[in-house]
Amino acid sequence: MKYSLSAKNLVCRNLENKAGYCADLLNPKQSKEITGLLRTDSGLLSTRFNQVVSNAVMQPRILQRFVVDYFAERHAPFSLWHCASKSLDDAELEALNLRRQPPQIAMAAEVKQLASDDKAHEGLEIKPVNTADDIIVYGDLIAEMQNCPRETAQIKKFYQQLAQLPEHKHSRLKLHLGLLDGKPVATGCLFSSADALGFYDLCTLPEHRGRGLGTAMFRQLLKEVIQSHHKHAVALVGEEQQDLWLNAGFYAVGEVACYEFTPERGSARVSSGKAQNGDLDGDLDNNRQSA
Repeated sequence: MKYSLSAKNLVCRNLENKAGYCADLLNPKQSKEITGLLRTDSGLLSTRFNQVVSNAVMQPRILQRFVVDYFAERHAPFSLWHCASKSLDDAELEALNLRRQPPQIAMAAEVKQLASDDKAHEGLEIKPVNTADDIIVYGDLIAEMQNCPRETAQIKKFYQQLAQLPEHKHSRLKLHLGLLDGKPVATGCLFSSADALGFYDLCTLPEHRGRGLGTAMFRQLLKEVIQSHHKHAVALVGEEQQDLWLNAGFYAVGEVACYEFTPERGSARVSSGKAQNGDLDGDLDNNRQSA
């Protein structure tokens, strides 16, 4: 398959912009950029909100100095998203406690080429999140789908603090809730950057998966993208999710590697060792793209 470098850059810029935007909402001016790398620090103990996005192959000593040691000294986990076409050395990253997660496929599209299926899911109401209470419900739903108690608590904390901010402060995050017979069961988010709208947080409660609820949320967001002023739409999806996106008019533009770091208990600095935790995987009803 032939990948378009410029289209993949759209995906990575949207991811980068969203990572910095979310971190700055809680912890302003703590993000740091060096050549080929953005380090965001939300102040939370969360791989979802402490994200590092790299667009070049970094020497392990650079990653250790500017990223690993920084978060290790704060006893904070983070995720590393590697967008460059040349891959990193997994063994070298493992020695820094960075453990590889399932890869994500970068998807991009020109909005004018997208097509939406108007078919609705009976019983499912999809509504934009406009109130502080709904923001907390949205966060609780995302948190409920984690398998790490610390991540669950930190996600709830993020959305509780987000709910206290004036709406214009987080206007680039377009959150949506899916209600089945009045009960919140699904989430979806569009993030607006200068050159693209990005799809994130497409996920459904485990007991409601396999019923097309995630597909219905995707179609609703797709409809809003088509009606927007943006020229491009982007997403990161699991390898097995691609068909739905391809059928809507997206195309695959490359792979983005993801690594996660969890600080060792009782250690403020890492020289070599282990790491853990995960995010962002599964079928469309479990598309937990990083915040």
